[in-house]
Amino acid sequence: MITLDDCRAFCDADPATVARVARQEQLPEILAIAFTQSRLMKARPLHARHPIVTVPAATPSQRLAA
Repeated sequence: MITLDDCRAFCDADPATVARVARQEQLPEILAIAFTQSRLMKARPLHARHPIVTVPAATPSQRLAA
């Protein structure tokens, strides 16, 4: 089971920001954490969240050997 402490640990926002969102949106803390994390993820480009590891393309001779 995921606890409130787990959610706090996984959230990239600082606790003060989560508390402010909870007050402004009148949300319980767990929902404020999810809301804040969701907004943070949408604000960052995908490549900033999950770096893409590029693999060099195989040469024609390597493709034939496979």
